[in-house]
Amino acid sequence: MCRDVADGADLASFSGGPFDVRAVVAGILSEPRPRFDLDAVPWGNFPHGYEAREAVHLVRAGGEPGVGATGVLAGLCADDSRAAAALAVPFLIPLAIDGRHPHRAAALAVLSGPARARHHGVASREEFLLHRNDPGRHAPDTHDDYGYEVTGYPAGWSVAAARAAITYDTSALMPLLGDSDPAIRIDAAYVLATAADPDHTIRTALADGFAAEGDAMVRAALLLATAEITRAHP
Repeated sequence: MCRDVADGADLASFSGGPFDVRAVVAGILSEPRPRFDLDAVPWGNFPHGYEAREAVHLVRAGGEPGVGATGVLAGLCADDSRAAAALAVPFLIPLAIDGRHPHRAAALAVLSGPARARHHGVASREEFLLHRNDPGRHAPDTHDDYGYEVTGYPAGWSVAAARAAITYDTSALMPLLGDSDPAIRIDAAYVLATAADPDHTIRTALADGFAAEGDAMVRAALLLATAEITRAHP
């Protein structure tokens, strides 16, 4: 698809099809993910898809190789190639909320990467808070706010897919804000900040967490997360 679009094909002709990560993620969310066959996902339709599939497989398995597997997904986001990482999000969420899974922290830590317009390590202050439906930018349903990834894939599609998956599982992720591990609380805040929050349920939870939190680092994360979600949903 990326090559076709670069050669002049109409991007809209791919919308909703097997090369649209938003549509593929929506199909995954409608199925029971713990038993979902990874080979049923069209990983090959997306840049670096098979690398992402292998990373998800290793993290799922729970063995020692899974320790560094999430680094592959984080690396894709850092390199401005989010589509395959977004495709991994629906599979990582069940691991992140499973208190018994050995790689839950690592899975949670990479969830928000593909859900943001810019990677944490390179984003400016403005870009860090950039949200797809930011009313100060273009129309909320276009991908133009984000342009294209280095691979030529529409970045807004990747971001929207990851955010849709996180929004779908918001109720399962919210309890992590009260986890005993400060690192889990921090990463949960950054993940939830990317979800749709029209009723301000998440914003309220972040504010409540900030009021009760005693750890300065966690308080900083909650403050940043609140700023991001407030900008998206005034």
